[in-house]
Amino acid sequence: MTVASSTDSSANSSTTPGPDRPCSGRRSAGSTTRGAGATAGVSRAAWRALPIILLGSFLATSNFFVVNVALPTIGRSLDASAAMLQVVVAAYSVSYAASLVAGGRLGDRYGRRRVLLVGLTGFAVASVACGFASDAWFLAGGRLVQGAAAGIFAPQVLSTIQATYPGPARQRALAAFGATLGIACVAGQLYGGAAVAFDLAHLGWRVIFFTFAPLSLLVAGLAVRLVPETRGVAVPIDLRGAAALTLSLALLLVPLSIGASAGWPAWSWVSLAAAPVAAYGFVRGQATRERAGGSPLLPPSLFRLVAFRRGLAVVAVFFVGTGGFLLTTGISLQDGLGMTPLGSGFALAPYALGFLVASLTVPRLVGRYAARVIVVGAVVLAASLAAAAAQAALGYAHLGAPALAPALAAIGFGQGLVMIPVFGVVLAEIPTDRAGVASGVLTTTQQAALAVGVAALGALFFQLAAGPVGADGWRDATVAVFAGEAALALLTVLFAVRAGGTVRRAREVAGR
Repeated sequence: MTVASSTDSSANSSTTPGPDRPCSGRRSAGSTTRGAGATAGVSRAAWRALPIILLGSFLATSNFFVVNVALPTIGRSLDASAAMLQVVVAAYSVSYAASLVAGGRLGDRYGRRRVLLVGLTGFAVASVACGFASDAWFLAGGRLVQGAAAGIFAPQVLSTIQATYPGPARQRALAAFGATLGIACVAGQLYGGAAVAFDLAHLGWRVIFFTFAPLSLLVAGLAVRLVPETRGVAVPIDLRGAAALTLSLALLLVPLSIGASAGWPAWSWVSLAAAPVAAYGFVRGQATRERAGGSPLLPPSLFRLVAFRRGLAVVAVFFVGTGGFLLTTGISLQDGLGMTPLGSGFALAPYALGFLVASLTVPRLVGRYAARVIVVGAVVLAASLAAAAAQAALGYAHLGAPALAPALAAIGFGQGLVMIPVFGVVLAEIPTDRAGVASGVLTTTQQAALAVGVAALGALFFQLAAGPVGADGWRDATVAVFAGEAALALLTVLFAVRAGGTVRRAREVAGR
């Protein structure tokens, strides 16, 4: 899918390095040769940097899901209640989502590679702290710092892609970014199950966190050598806006994450009621700051770009369903069907295979069918989730990995068809000088939607699930969340049709 707008054309026409045009991206005789890792207008050095920054996204995303499979083991090890385990999950998601936009701004101001290195270092330190956690509150605190550090370095990935890869090369890089996110979601769960099952060095679940520390430092070391430094427009950080955004997200995500397991106490309802009020105050404050000529954390003018606004709607709805699927499916396989953590990981292998097939075929498909690939992917996703719901309704107690394999493979394929190209649609009209804040908004939307899916669909799931392995409660919970995720996939179809029409019109205008 070619989603480059006239903005891309203007960016590509200049070969003079500026604040967002690193010298490594200059045109040269060697950089315009196709093959051998090069695409027209992009040097081989720039392509060598891409896997390094994508590893950053892989670490941040997989860390969100790696804990899900290990939660029962962590609970037994630390004598933590279900509510406390939800706090451990929420700590990462809330701090991650709240720091993403500020992370994008910091990269614009101080240099994206520099901020990437700072975030990765903090992530490594927090990972070690999580591994040494002596109780659930200590682990939750470590996860809070982990999430904040991830929110600092994760936006630098999309910002660097926007600044370094022009035109068609950008679409190729964004497709790789989408594939990385999907693979990270699955790999996080597989690794979490394997680490618990094999009990490496008798560390149990702790080895999960210890592994992230050297990996983070390895990525940081490679980034120093291979990733070019880029900057956006240096503007003051809107600390008041950052605080208001953090408050709005916390008021929404904390009660959704732990309200159900805590029995929905009064504070959770007060918090949910206050969330839209806080969000309205944040939006109004941002608009006032921009009208006054200031630099808001999230400029409202960014949402005047129709493709960006509609693409964000696709991302929000899609990732709510994805977050719910990745949390509840693993728990249903273990606690509902009696699989081991490793067994549930292998049961999800067809899902991973389906996503992998999508990642290999999407570049060819989008080149021919453009944004319609996202629509088809959402339709496939809705149908396969409905099929999984029907399977669970008709014979949940007798389900096994072979019976689930076709539906799970189709779910992975459908998710891949949506996730991989959608980032190109959202970022199609974004100028490079606004890449940092746009990337922060996009990743905040993605992460907040994942957290809402984990919290809301997780709350529904745990409300219904009860009893021994194969009991009716587990069946009802699994059917309910699969059906809800199918409905969200259908809503994704509607939003994707609108977003695709916007992209086609932009291409027609650009071609005149």
